Amino acid sequence: MIFDHIGLFVRELAGGRQHLSAMLPIVGWSEPVDDPVINVCIQFGTDASGIRYELVAPLGPDGPVDLALATGRNLLNHVAYRVAELDAEVSRLRRQRCIPTGPARPAAAFGGRRVVFLLTPLHFILELIEEPG
Repeated sequence: MIFDHIGLFVRELAGGRQHLSAMLPIVGWSEPVDDPVINVCIQFGTDASGIRYELVAPLGPDGPVDLALATGRNLLNHVAYRVAELDAEVSRLRRQRCIPTGPARPAAAFGGRRVVFLLTPLHFILELIEEPG
């Protein structure tokens, strides 16, 4: 497993970029990516130490970030890692009592590679991103 990013839910990308850049030493932003399959828009910012932050905003109504934004809970939403064998890693983590929140799905932000989210026994969400090849 290789660390990839920390996911943050925001109401809209522009405001999220502005606030995160004002608080942290963000040195660069990726282009925004709309993902109609997941119903979110995503943008990555990298800080001076190389840590990547993913801003996740609703793309339309009834998206997966709506409840968190409405309640103000779980806005620091997940920690993501890239893995070589997604299915094998999910099986390993299930044996550690991690529960997938849904099936692995292709994600536009990662070139269509599959991602899966798991709720861990420590009550945080872990995202796994399938490595190419």
